[in-house]
Amino acid sequence: MVVFKLHKWAGILLGFWLINLTVTGFFLNHEKNNHDLDFLWDVELDIDLFNDYAVKEHGNREITGYKYYQEEDWYLISSMRGVYINRFGYFERVYRGRVFKIEPMRDEDFNESFENFYLATDQGILKMDWNGNYEVIGLKNLVVTDIVVYGSKIYGVVNKKDVYLIEIEDNLKISKINIPENVQLLDNVRLGRFVRDFHYGRGLFENPYSMIINDVSTIYWFWLAVSGYLIFILYFFQKKKIFQGGKRIRKLIKLHGNVISLLILPVILLLSITGLLIDHPKFFSFITSKSVSVSYLPPIYKKPQSDIWGIDFDGEFLRIGTRYGVYKIVKDNLYLESEGFAYKMIRVGRDLYISGMGSPNRKFSEGVYINFVPSVHMPVDYILNEGKITPVSRKSINFEPACFPLYTFFLTLHDGSFFHRYFIFLNDISAIGVILITFTGVIRFLRRKRIF
Repeated sequence: MVVFKLHKWAGILLGFWLINLTVTGFFLNHEKNNHDLDFLWDVELDIDLFNDYAVKEHGNREITGYKYYQEEDWYLISSMRGVYINRFGYFERVYRGRVFKIEPMRDEDFNESFENFYLATDQGILKMDWNGNYEVIGLKNLVVTDIVVYGSKIYGVVNKKDVYLIEIEDNLKISKINIPENVQLLDNVRLGRFVRDFHYGRGLFENPYSMIINDVSTIYWFWLAVSGYLIFILYFFQKKKIFQGGKRIRKLIKLHGNVISLLILPVILLLSITGLLIDHPKFFSFITSKSVSVSYLPPIYKKPQSDIWGIDFDGEFLRIGTRYGVYKIVKDNLYLESEGFAYKMIRVGRDLYISGMGSPNRKFSEGVYINFVPSVHMPVDYILNEGKITPVSRKSINFEPACFPLYTFFLTLHDGSFFHRYFIFLNDISAIGVILITFTGVIRFLRRKRIF
């Protein structure tokens, strides 16, 4: 009886918020990994709908790049909603669509020019001028997540997985680059890395399989919450003699708690626990800072080259950025040159700058990696201004859009900041509630089957 009441009231009290987490989590997870839910960026909401805290925390979350054209004192922003250009004291959107990176024109001596620039977009590689006129250079209609320019060569990454070389000097030539299978792995990975990877749908297998597992689990989680409410309502109506349908209720209970539920529950439980750890990284650092042997981790950690976040070419060697760090391709081997998640790889002249995610930002110059100072949290770009390289974070960019995309609305609903900054604790309560609901639900199922 106690187990029944705990399961019922935990579900009733937290069900609505769990429905919110499943719906928003499904869309956020799918878009983050697959980049195919256009409506999340096309539908726009007035900024006045959001409170000051949500605006501060998530206002510039869509920005992916930032450049400064010093000769003309012009600014350029790339984002998941397009390209914004500032030539007359204000930003004007000149292109709509996901843009993942801006690259200047660069010759083989690493001299750079911003008279025109290249873009990695969800429609291929574009060449654009400052009036917003553009043409597709290559990889048309493919999701190009990163590029690097070297003379007449452009290396592009498609869907964080496949690498192509586009030669644009005379006749356009496109060839696929084979990434070696022989890869140098780390012995251990911080548990915090797995926590984030799993929660964001990239912690088990190659894309899209991890994402699909998370998607299916959140859909089923949604069903469990909705069906739980239906069972409660129907029981209530039956007690009040408004509704008589004992067989229907029993059938619904069987659909609510079955073998499929038992198979899905471990993923739901892990999503809840990892969400709790992500929301409070400092508090749970005693857990997330622990190292785990790669041999105990899922298959994706045996193949870091299947998850390419950045790319660079210095005229001699091709390098890729992964969750393990920066790899250099030498013939049929991948050598790990610099450890730590390489979230972005930005070349400025002869030097390469690496933005870390849960790892230090680094600079690669004259064959040596050093930690880059000043330290900025996950810079989206690095700009050269008056001879000095400055890392640029999203929050440091002076950009105030008049509206936010639906993606940001879902993001603020998911972490609770849409309502109030302290609504994050409702997520914590929900995570603990899911643990309680999971174990009581399993006990109820086993008792119903007379196993326990």
